[in-house]
Amino acid sequence: MKPSRPAAVAALMAVIAALAGATGIANAEAATTPSVDRVLVISLPAVSWADMQSADAPHLKSLLARSAVADLVTRAAGRRNSAASGYATLGAGGRASAVNPLAGQAFEPSEPYGLTSAGEVFRQRTGLTVDSGLVHLGIDELDRENQEGVYDPTLGAFGDALTRAHVSRAVVANADGAQPVVDEGVSEYQRSAVSALMDHDGVVPEGSVGDELLVRDPAAPFGLRFDPDAVYDAFRRAWSPHSVVLVEGSDLLRADLYGAFTTSEQLRTLKTRALRDTDTLVGRMLVDIDFARDAVVVVGPAASRRGSGLTVAAVRAPEVPTGLLRSATSRRTGFVYVADVAPTVLDLFGVDVPDDMEGRVMQVRAQGTSPRERTDFLVSANEDGVFRDARVSGANDALFVLAGILALATGMMLRRGRRGARAVQWGALALLGLLDATYLAGPLHFGEHGNVAAYWAFVIAVGALIGVGCLGIGRRHRAGPLAAGLALIVVLHVADLVTGAHLELNTVFGYSATIGIRVSGQGNLTFAQLTAAVILLAGLLVWRRPGRRTVYLAIGMLAITLLVMAAAPFGGDFGAALAGAPGFALLAWLLLGRRVRVRTALLLGGILVASGLLVGIVDLLRPSSQQTHVGRFFNRVTRDGFSGFFLVIRRKAMENFGSFTSTRLVWLIPIGAALLLFLWWTRAARVGQLVRTTPVIAHTLVAFALTALLGYALNDSGIAIPALMVLVLECAAAFVVAARLDEPSDPPREREPSGEAVYARSADRR
Repeated sequence: MKPSRPAAVAALMAVIAALAGATGIANAEAATTPSVDRVLVISLPAVSWADMQSADAPHLKSLLARSAVADLVTRAAGRRNSAASGYATLGAGGRASAVNPLAGQAFEPSEPYGLTSAGEVFRQRTGLTVDSGLVHLGIDELDRENQEGVYDPTLGAFGDALTRAHVSRAVVANADGAQPVVDEGVSEYQRSAVSALMDHDGVVPEGSVGDELLVRDPAAPFGLRFDPDAVYDAFRRAWSPHSVVLVEGSDLLRADLYGAFTTSEQLRTLKTRALRDTDTLVGRMLVDIDFARDAVVVVGPAASRRGSGLTVAAVRAPEVPTGLLRSATSRRTGFVYVADVAPTVLDLFGVDVPDDMEGRVMQVRAQGTSPRERTDFLVSANEDGVFRDARVSGANDALFVLAGILALATGMMLRRGRRGARAVQWGALALLGLLDATYLAGPLHFGEHGNVAAYWAFVIAVGALIGVGCLGIGRRHRAGPLAAGLALIVVLHVADLVTGAHLELNTVFGYSATIGIRVSGQGNLTFAQLTAAVILLAGLLVWRRPGRRTVYLAIGMLAITLLVMAAAPFGGDFGAALAGAPGFALLAWLLLGRRVRVRTALLLGGILVASGLLVGIVDLLRPSSQQTHVGRFFNRVTRDGFSGFFLVIRRKAMENFGSFTSTRLVWLIPIGAALLLFLWWTRAARVGQLVRTTPVIAHTLVAFALTALLGYALNDSGIAIPALMVLVLECAAAFVVAARLDEPSDPPREREPSGEAVYARSADRR
């Protein structure tokens, strides 16, 4: 092979991985929804599909049965979501924060506020005179809060876009209520729904949020509930041609807030009553809807304060078929984000989505299913997500404990000679198998029954069986079992990503929609396991079976893995393209026997930059409704210049630094490092000698370290990525040492030199 060809091969790996995203363009379905005249947005705070399934709510159930539906991911800026953050996110079309105490202080201008009126206070704070409609007194504080954050949303972008399109806006909501004496973080004013339709000045031209919407009821949360006649009258006044009206089921939010003071059983009672009353109100409003020209959008801006979860989302509009919704933000059928609501409503009006909106238009998929099938799917997905989230901490602890046990067992084995070598080999393979088992548990839906014992029994048993199976499959070759264990990780994840990443969703080392940022493609922790396994497997194959064919096989395996991880139709992982391409290219270069010089380092840097640019350019070529977060990032940089670029870098840096304290996986690094150092310096292990005399091992470790470093720096999960990579490396090192003790190799023959000698001579010639 000519010297220029390896460089071309290495660069081509990054180019192929980047251009692979283009395969999704031809099959992407553009939004085909027609323009409508009016849109009613029904807000159901803290309502899940399970709540709807068991509720006495005939009007809502009938509406949802005739709608395109999805689980709504309420992720906003920050870890803890709230109704205020959800509404701010809806109004911005992107992740926004609203934890300021003023987040719910929206008023009619004539309402009293202190010694004066809300309109006068608004004028004092903003310099604007508003005599009608609604004003948000906390708009300046909310702007400041989000400017100091890491997402930089445009508050009021939805309202501004509707204004430019000459669409009127109105909000009808009031979830006020406060418990005397006891402070549970529940503010007296709960009118944050105004944030959903306000413009950048904090103004909504029509609507009602005053006390006239409430009546006193000693049996209701905080002693208050909606006056159905007053709410309906406010809706009728606002329901005019070419308008968007948001009506909040405020009794639902009030009941959820009151849950801070009640038992779980009483909260269910209050929520059931609130949902029944809200359904009655919805039934009255639906009489005024002309579904030949109007649309209804149902949205749950935030999950219940008691635990995580997904809420309801639905769209019923002219010529929009029933089915499951998805968006380019979620890229998974049945899931949409609260940030997608504003772009979807704008699309219903035929209005272009502003560039500064992060969300994307919802589209209908999975048509032909029955309402019962759709509801069951959405309920199950939510249950699985909540179940998975509750298992993450235990899974992290299990890895921490098992990694420690493996390290101690390996050390004891070295002190006792060969005793325990087979047990260490099985333990290393079983720990790798345990990682696989957590993904294989996903399709069994343990969350539907909440059977924790059955889940752990399955994971442990499957992990143990994988360890036994690998020992059996590779018993003819010393490194065969390890190759089988690493290959299983690679095959499992590559096949899963190619077929839709079904094993990623709601698995402990994958992701969940309930608390995660992404719900499609490859997750960061899968990236860690897959890259670690494929790098070690490539090095292991060349070490044990040296030769050109093996080298080409290893390079092809690296290229295919990188392509699948980065391609938009498969893994869609922008960080994988950036973090994986240089490390994979370096390993390919070294396996070909080339030396690393200054120009090589420059080439690797060029691959890093080129892979990122090409992935971004390809994603920009996709329709705007189909673009992923990569295209949105490049749009931001194009629009905002370096400020947009550095904002993303700042967010990544903050999340990476925060990862040191946010996950117990970090402890895998000192455990693995301690074992590797011990093996290096212990004569019985012969690891130091092995690495010094075997170039392919040293080359593999260098590429491994580069990938781990870039994986930490370029992905939101931060230190968790190198931590899991170190775990895989620990398992591999423990197995190799135990295998060498258990079956010492014979002295090399003259006619059949060892793999180390062949590879070393090949490298020296180059």
